[in-house]
Amino acid sequence: MQALVADTPLKRFGMPDEVAAIAATLASDEATYVTGTEVSIDGGLLAGSAASPG
Repeated sequence: MQALVADTPLKRFGMPDEVAAIAATLASDEATYVTGTEVSIDGGLLAGSAASPG
């Protein structure tokens, strides 16, 4: 867990309400022009970090 937090620029785990806020925005009428995009909710992880799956 320490390696995950250390490799995250925000230096903390995300909270469920932070993920929910993005999901709610994407499901709302405010996101009607958003198509085919990927939203990473990962605190800014870098590829190849200890916390990155790839």
